[in-house]
Amino acid sequence: MSQAAADRLLLIHADDARRAGLTRTLEACGHAVVFAADAAEAVRNLRANGPFATVLLGTSSVRATTAWREACTWTVGELAKHCGLAQIVLLAEDNLDAQLSCDVLRSGVFGFVDARNGHCDNETLERQLRAARERYLRLRTGVDSLHSFGPGERNSMVGQSPIMADLLERAARAARVSDVPVLIYGESGTGKQLLAELIHQLDPKRGGKRFLSVNCSAISGTLAESTLFGHVRGAYTGATTARKGIFRAAEGGTVLLDEIGDMDTALQPKLLRVLQEGVVMPLGADVEVPSDVRVLAATNRRLAALVEQDLFRLDLYQRLDVIRLEIPPLRERREDIPALVQFFVKKYADYYDGEIDTVDASVIEFFNGAALAGNVRELENTVRQMLAFKTSGSRLDISDVPANLLANDSRKPTNRSVLTELADVACQLVDHGTMTLPELVSECEKLVLHKSMMRSNLNSSDLAKRLGLSRRTLYNKIRKYRLGEPRQTL
Repeated sequence: MSQAAADRLLLIHADDARRAGLTRTLEACGHAVVFAADAAEAVRNLRANGPFATVLLGTSSVRATTAWREACTWTVGELAKHCGLAQIVLLAEDNLDAQLSCDVLRSGVFGFVDARNGHCDNETLERQLRAARERYLRLRTGVDSLHSFGPGERNSMVGQSPIMADLLERAARAARVSDVPVLIYGESGTGKQLLAELIHQLDPKRGGKRFLSVNCSAISGTLAESTLFGHVRGAYTGATTARKGIFRAAEGGTVLLDEIGDMDTALQPKLLRVLQEGVVMPLGADVEVPSDVRVLAATNRRLAALVEQDLFRLDLYQRLDVIRLEIPPLRERREDIPALVQFFVKKYADYYDGEIDTVDASVIEFFNGAALAGNVRELENTVRQMLAFKTSGSRLDISDVPANLLANDSRKPTNRSVLTELADVACQLVDHGTMTLPELVSECEKLVLHKSMMRSNLNSSDLAKRLGLSRRTLYNKIRKYRLGEPRQTL
């Protein structure tokens, strides 16, 4: 990664004089500035002259329209599609209320700088740009570590979205600490094993040794103990030969304990011995045997909750939870879907007799709107099915999507996914110092009340009932926020 790329900044501002003044200020702080008058010119610069570490967008560059809010959000979204890992900082020259702040954060803004009334504090601006640059460098490091492997080794751990780049950067750093356990959380199908394999490959001490994985939910009792820790000959009926077990077979390498939350409680003390003392006790043996492995554990269950239910040992949880990595579900990184689809089309090219040279935009649009509860695995399997049953043509289009998926109403977001997204945006607003929690709660309540009154034909009594409020409480809140009166009861 060149240092020049980290210092490059794309400035977008419509006013020539203001743009010239900002350029002088930024260059004095060491930034290599390329400027654009509007979003269209900025996109051309991003395509032709990238990469940039930071994009500084003045809100006055958004063409004044009757739908300025929508135009601002659209502009940020368009820039985010083309700027790669570059961090977008908004030079807020106009008032940004809570809803618009949420919209632009969700669209890809890293942070805000107050520049109302033509005034911008240079120290604040440079501090925000420095934070954006540091984040770019962290993300770039993670992506470079990932891309140092060939496509076959990377498999479907594909993506340059900020959230994935951040995860990969943290995984690369975790890999360098060769003897520390890593606990990997993620929903089914997000790629927990792939991330574990990546950590093993990047481990400078163990990367050239064996990587072995065992699914803890698929084994139990004597079989589980023998699989993990081995057994001596005659340890149980049918044990005619000795067995090393996973931990000794992976000597010097890495062991992944998949679905660790489902491990039998009887086996947990033995695993604790491996982590604490570096020894295993084979089934039927009289003495412990040294074991030098790195332990990675993966689960889609919260171990802390299992500890409270006495289903998982607290001391084992504490030993495993040294470095924690959480893989985001695909719904939180949909900008990676086009690259994933292209990757799977190439990976499973031999499923189709012809050659696919184009993936129609309608296919990407469908996947962007689909629930994809099975995450990357579901996306992968759907692409495989599309290729397997395609009969002609070089374009993968919407007609190739399985009919049962097109008919499925899975595009509608669940209450849980919507609330999770709202919470993510709220946390970003708090983190950036835009709003406090009480201000967020108040502003959200005001917005919900206002939108409910605008969209509903209900009278005040029915509206109050739908909102779960008494009629008096509804009126008190309307007066508090100075909203218009709802329709009266006839």
